[in-house]
This record gives sequence, C-alpha cells and structure tokens, in this order.
Amino acid sequence: MSDGVELVWSNKDLRLHASGVTGYEWVQPADKRLARPLKVDVVAEAGSRLGPFANVLAVGDALDALEGLAPAGVFDEGIRVLYIDPPFNTQKSFNQYGDSLARPMWLSMLRDRLAAAKPLLRDDASVWVHLDDSEVHRARAVMDEVFGEEAFVASVIWQKRNTRDSRAAFSSNHDTILVYAPSGPRKWKTRRNLLVKDDAVLRNRDNDPRGPWADAPFTAPGYRRAQQYSITTPSGVVVHPPRGRSWYATERTYRDLLSDDRIWFPKNGAGMPRIKLFPHQLRGLVPFTVWGNGDVGTNDDAKRHLLDLFPGVTVFDTPKPEELLERIIHIASDPGELVVDLFAGSGTTAAVAHKMRRRWVTVERNTQTVLDFTLPRLRKVIDGLDGGGITNQVSWTGGGGLALVHVAPRIGTQTGVHRAAAVRKHLHQSGFPTWSEGLATAEAV
Repeated sequence: MSDGVELVWSNKDLRLHASGVTGYEWVQPADKRLARPLKVDVVAEAGSRLGPFANVLAVGDALDALEGLAPAGVFDEGIRVLYIDPPFNTQKSFNQYGDSLARPMWLSMLRDRLAAAKPLLRDDASVWVHLDDSEVHRARAVMDEVFGEEAFVASVIWQKRNTRDSRAAFSSNHDTILVYAPSGPRKWKTRRNLLVKDDAVLRNRDNDPRGPWADAPFTAPGYRRAQQYSITTPSGVVVHPPRGRSWYATERTYRDLLSDDRIWFPKNGAGMPRIKLFPHQLRGLVPFTVWGNGDVGTNDDAKRHLLDLFPGVTVFDTPKPEELLERIIHIASDPGELVVDLFAGSGTTAAVAHKMRRRWVTVERNTQTVLDFTLPRLRKVIDGLDGGGITNQVSWTGGGGLALVHVAPRIGTQTGVHRAAAVRKHLHQSGFPTWSEGLATAEAV
C-alpha cells in the first residue's frame, strides 16, 4: 500500500493454495495443513542432477514448487530473471486450460506466487509479467504492493498479431509485459544489456559455445610502450601493431584473452588479431517500450513452430514466440544465470533459456501439458532436434540436461501422489529412461 491507496478484494488476508488437479482453496494462515512437509519426487534426472546448478522442470503449482525446491539448493545463486505468462483470466476456455477464475482468486493467485518468489530474487533481478487487457491494470497494483512502486521499470507493449478482427469494436493486437526490478530502474539499468544495433554483425565463425559474436581490431590509437609486443598468429606469422598504433591491451591481458578464446585471427589464422565481442559486450540500443512483431515474432509464428515440433497435434492457442523470450532474456541476464518461469505451458521460456546457455527452472501444474508438450519439447532442444525459433540465431546444436520433479500440493496430497505415479508410468512407456546417460531416479528429496 502506498499513500493510503490499496486495491482491495475478498479474502485478501488469506492465501490461495492449489487444491486437487486444477482447483484452488482459500487457506487461513494458521491452517494446520500448511505445516505439512512438501513432498518432492525426483522423477528422473537426465544429464542434470537436482541441485544448485540444475535445470529443473517441476510438475506442480508454483507456490509449492518455489518452497519445495529451495532446500535442494536450486535457488542458491538467486533468480536473475522471473518471467511469468499466467492465465490472463479472459473468462474463456482454451485447448490446454480453462481461463476463468473469480477475480479475487486470480488476484491472490498472482500475489502469493510473486511474494513467494521475491526472497529468491537477486539484487539485480527483474520480474516480467505478461498479460492482456483483462487484468493488467489490477496486476500492476498487485505488483506495486509486492515489490513497491519504486520497483516499476516499464510497461512493454508487444504486437502479437498482424491479422485484424473486423467483428470487434477495436481489433486488439497487443499484450502488455509489466517489468519490475527490486533495485529500481536506475540501478537495474547498469546491469541490464542493451540491444544489438544490427544482428547481422553477429556470427559464429568458429562455433564458439557461447554463441554468435562480432569482432573489432585488437589495436588502439597512439603509442603505448606497454602495448608494443610481437604476436604470433596460428599460421606462424609474427605481427606487430601498425605504425602509430598499439595493441588494444598489454601482453598479459592479451594472453588472458587468448586463453579465453576471445581473440580471432582472420585469413585462416594468418591475419591480424581481432577481439571477439559477444552481444552483452557490444554498446547497443536502449530498448523501446513498444516491440513490433517484425523484431520478436507473433503468436502465429510461435504456433507454426509448435506445429513443426508436434505435427498433427492440436497445439496451444496463444503460444509465445522464442524471439520474444530471447529479447527478454538477453536484456535481463547473462549466460549461466538463472531464469525462472512459474507457468511453463509449452516450455518456450525454458527452451530459449537453454539455447541461450542460461540455467532455468520452469513449473507447470497441468501434468498432461508437461507430458504432451513441455517435456518432449525440452527433450528435442537438448537432443539438438529443434531447428526452429532462435536455434540458428544462437547457433544451438544441442546439449545439457534437466531434472524432472513432481511437487505434491499440501492441499490434496493424495492426488499429488497419484499424479507423480502417472508421470513415472508415462516416462517408462515412452522410453524416457533411455534418453540420456547418467539418468537416475529417486523417490524423494
């Protein structure tokens, strides 16, 4: 609450917990069921064991998953990016989920899960909440309460479609993404990445696992004694700085850059050295708050990608394109940092984070969605069998792994046990245990 202004709704003083397969239940803070220990079943580990450096696909509700995974050290390094694309509460039904909650329940659902994630955020973290006009104005008031008005950074408008709805009073073709940073916009902007001016300058000419890069001469104007030394190229040619110039850095720094594979020699190793610059090292453009579909794709682009991955299957009505998540993750994080999505759906956030070499945790409550889409998609990414989305842009060829866990809800735990058993049975029937070396199963942590 700020300046005596507060958004009020029924049962705001209660917590909203997942109950059963799809329902929710209001719970008093003193309810004895909240003292029950959460049961986390490690269903399978493929190339990534549950722990501080794991990629995790969790089947369960976000509120339970955040608390249940914390003891395993999954969030020990802190969350750098929290992106959520929750049900918009449009009062419609879609192929994979119903999108109709009583508004007080929807508001508490959003608030409680953001509040649970807040202590796990790094100081330089940012939170991106993706919505349409149905609840976005109320969601901003909720986020002001959870993070403080001073944490607000921007409202990003994404042009999600090109087609026009002639039946509507206005043909809506955008979503809004609310961006908050615990440290506030001034401090956060010193840690966020700018947009690359021209993606065409980024290429991966040596298959660097860190992704595409640009290059610049390894020289600087003027004469500096400490930066005058000979360099032997891979072809054996000895080169010196051009007259009136020096090398870009001292010999010791040059050798450090060389050992880190940051120096490139053109002309098949015979050319003058050049320094490799990755996207986060290039001085680029401050992001606009309006993102056109020509830059980050549309819902239809995302749907076509899913149809390529799952031919002949009815896919999500409103999937998000990988290019949209690539921009968010690029702006808000660096390789190796943790990206979290509490409403996984078809798995776009995790797929993009994986291709961009970030760690990720993604949570999906709908077991059938995980079995039909999220897990098979991430398996294709890891196996290098997903050629769509940002695959070519980041030169992704496969690798890595994940831990699949089931988090049983405190409310209605018996149902959770049955669901965990169903996931195991499905994986066994689908041949999941033969997917990757190092696969292990465990009953619980």
